[in-house]
Amino acid sequence: MRVPSIRSAILLALIACLTLGVIAGIALGAASPKEVRTASSADRIERQLQGDGGGITDLVPAPKVTASSWLVFDDTSNEPIAAKDPGTPRPIASLAKLMTALVVVDRIQLDEVVTIPPSVNQLPADASVMGARAGEKWLASELLKAMLGHSANDAAIALATHVGDGKVATFVDYMNARAADLDLADSNFASPTGLDAPGASNTSTPIDLVALAEVALLDADIRAAVKAPKVVLTRPGTTEAIVLPNRNPLLGRYAGIDGVKTGFTDAAGYMFIAHHVDPDTQVQLIVVTAGSTSEATRASDAAALLDWAKPLRSDLLLVEGGEEIASVPVLRTNRRITLFACDDVVANVRVGQRVDQEVVVPKSVKPPISEGDEIGELRVRVGAADATIVPLCSSTTIPLDGLRDRAELYAGDYESAWDAGANEVRDTWKSMIGAAR
Repeated sequence: MRVPSIRSAILLALIACLTLGVIAGIALGAASPKEVRTASSADRIERQLQGDGGGITDLVPAPKVTASSWLVFDDTSNEPIAAKDPGTPRPIASLAKLMTALVVVDRIQLDEVVTIPPSVNQLPADASVMGARAGEKWLASELLKAMLGHSANDAAIALATHVGDGKVATFVDYMNARAADLDLADSNFASPTGLDAPGASNTSTPIDLVALAEVALLDADIRAAVKAPKVVLTRPGTTEAIVLPNRNPLLGRYAGIDGVKTGFTDAAGYMFIAHHVDPDTQVQLIVVTAGSTSEATRASDAAALLDWAKPLRSDLLLVEGGEEIASVPVLRTNRRITLFACDDVVANVRVGQRVDQEVVVPKSVKPPISEGDEIGELRVRVGAADATIVPLCSSTTIPLDGLRDRAELYAGDYESAWDAGANEVRDTWKSMIGAAR
């Protein structure tokens, strides 16, 4: 079944920017390597959003949501899709636990035994907890699962105390040092839990939170913890089962959701980072919503943004096999040879996404040339993805000229060469005779 051509009228609305570059006479080689993805992409995300100029939402308006700020990020092409006020720092509540988790997996082994400190008894009565008791000994891996899946604050305190050698303040220093390493310039961490405290608050932006989530999800233990529908633990020294449901409101309810984290405090409002993998295309999206008005709208806001973003992608025929792409001169003739794309290029393209085409051909070609010979290449790049390379092939056959053809050719050059001087005439004539032998 054919897919729509890029030259169809629909594409005028789908592709915001199509550029074509032609490079002649350069060595053919591999496309530029894909940008290494790290959390330092926060600065890159901000630059991309600033350069978007409205972009996709001018073509396809985003849904109205209650969140005061949000960001939809295409984690497959490594590009932001759309956002509302994504660069203003604000309290982030339990989303801070993603940084807590990163510091934990960086600094300790998850099979270490952690003693629950007495400070867990000082948590607010309405704080989310796993029910760990002071003095109990738990594996760090169990506490990590409870903290990320159920947002257990007692687990966060216990891990921070253990990693910080008894001092939560030391652990917080580790959190901010890790943020600096990741270039999260608009993030500040004041506690491992994200709970509000007098004169101290965990703050970040949707841009930084996307970058943080990207890095956190690279860790297999963190990814497994945020993906699990529930955590089932056994209280140490007993047979008592502790079942902790994952607080992600879309996990198991919205196809493709496999994490990441919720949060709430009075100062932050209802926060959410959701990661989605399309079951059919494997395209990955990250949605951050900040300041939704209720627990229900936190879920509906993220779902609405996903519902809007997912259909923005479709398979398009960017280049059709047999399509004329370029032409190059044939050496020492007045002829040019047409080059066509040897194969189709079909790509999954998002509305408003930049598509670049780069033609790489030699300055000239030398006979003999057979129809179908690969002469150059066309590089097609969608967004920030690696380029797809398709060969450019000759549309015709040009045999090696016979002696008579050479003589006629060089006779045409002889008169102009004479004006340049007798020495050049002799050199040209010698070259012609030598080539004919």
